[in-house]
Amino acid sequence: MFKNKKSIELLPTNSISWISAQVLFWLIFISIWLYFSPKEWSYSKDVSWTLINTCFYIVLVNVNLRFLLPRLMQSQSMIIYTSSLLGLGIVLTPIKIWFNTHFCYGDLLCPNWITDAKFHYISMIVLAAISSLVRIPLDWLTVQKEKKELITKNVQTELQFLKNQINPHFLFNTLNNLYALTLKKSDDAPDVVLKLSDMMRYMLYECNEKEVPLEKEIQYIKNYIELEKIRLSKNAEINISIEGEYQSTRVAPLLFIPFIENSFKHGIKTSLNNAFINIQFMITDQEIQFIVKNSKSDHLPGHGHARKVGGIGLVNVKKRLELIYPKTHQLEINSLPDAYEIQLNITTNK
Repeated sequence: MFKNKKSIELLPTNSISWISAQVLFWLIFISIWLYFSPKEWSYSKDVSWTLINTCFYIVLVNVNLRFLLPRLMQSQSMIIYTSSLLGLGIVLTPIKIWFNTHFCYGDLLCPNWITDAKFHYISMIVLAAISSLVRIPLDWLTVQKEKKELITKNVQTELQFLKNQINPHFLFNTLNNLYALTLKKSDDAPDVVLKLSDMMRYMLYECNEKEVPLEKEIQYIKNYIELEKIRLSKNAEINISIEGEYQSTRVAPLLFIPFIENSFKHGIKTSLNNAFINIQFMITDQEIQFIVKNSKSDHLPGHGHARKVGGIGLVNVKKRLELIYPKTHQLEINSLPDAYEIQLNITTNK
């Protein structure tokens, strides 16, 4: 029984919260027991009898929670657990009957000892079973909460790692282009430095937030495109269009740039005629629709089959989408006869 099932983790029974809960429970238990004790007894006898009986229940419950129940979780055998619990009840019941009989009657056995034995045995087993039924779900909820907190922390760490990744090829190419411009004493060099500085500032400082204004994300994309244009052939056509109001829209940072990087990497070649990249944003109150379409470079002589759309950047952004927008995004990557097309829809709240 319980074979091939995931075991339930139990929390330590020596924690302050667990001990406090037990103390509170047994105080309530003693109060109830005192209330139902025989009225003809003196108060001191009543309290003594209650404490003696409570000690047996405390022993049984704690042996169950500290030893038997953890064994059940490890062995996954209900038969062993039930047998051990019933056996413990059989051992404790005659001792409990002897104490009660000696305390109440001063004899070895009371007239109704069989009935008393059944009552005490059943009551101990029921209380032990109740303690198990209470502890398992409570511990399960606590463990799940701790796991959720750990997962959340790991997710945040992973997201921080993914969004802080800087494309080394892009940075290297930009610095090379900047070096060439400075050698030519081009007037474009200061503008390149300014755009690159803005991009680095955005990546390193502003992207630490869970969400950023879509306006800044789009500006980052525009800077990226302008810097990439430096190395491209004049035959390459790059268009970006934005429809809708987006000033108040927020989105997770650096979600769109990996798709655009991929389109430049696989869709634009300096020797490819009529190469193009079309980028489109359509923003509504509840949704961001992002489409990037680029020409295929396999039309070049010597290029056979189309290159697969992918790469580490796209793998990372897919992971981020699953973590941040698990049920509120839709990603489609299509290979058309003459182009690649990526469409991403994200449900947002402004």
